Amino acid sequence: MTFPNSVFIFQAVELTQCKHNIFEYVESKMTFIAPNVSIIVGASIAAKLMGVAGGLTKLSIMPACNIMVLGSQKRTLSGFSSTAILPHTGFLYYTDIVQKTPPDLRKKATRLVAAKCTLAARVDSFHESTDGSVGDNLRAEIEQKLDKLQEPPPVKTIKALPAPIEQSKKKRGGRR
Repeated sequence: MTFPNSVFIFQAVELTQCKHNIFEYVESKMTFIAPNVSIIVGASIAAKLMGVAGGLTKLSIMPACNIMVLGSQKRTLSGFSSTAILPHTGFLYYTDIVQKTPPDLRKKATRLVAAKCTLAARVDSFHESTDGSVGDNLRAEIEQKLDKLQEPPPVKTIKALPAPIEQSKKKRGGRR
């Protein structure tokens, strides 16, 4: 006995499988399509970014602040707890570079990755560096800046106040 809803469930599972197959194919081709973006954020997240943006050309003309929120979930205020949904966190928030940083610096790391991802997308759209050297340099810059953010601030030494410069004081005061 088949239920009427089982056909819809089967179609939904089949569509999900087709979507997964397409993502795997695009992921495998990302080293040829966008090598620099793939080096910075990874092939799967680069494929998701390009899919949501509408292609490499549209991703390259998009500002970094918009790339940062690509893939973010809309908040639904239907009585559920809003603590699970982080604001302004898209696909870039879940990259390995951002997830390796401490939680208090993840927002800064996401902004940094978005900025460098924009530059890499622009390089990829013009087919400038097909070997990924620009992506390697940008990723090294990201890691260097994140290391600098994570190191503790230098210890300040307590200095004595300088001796005041003696000036002639006016002795005038009171009523004349």
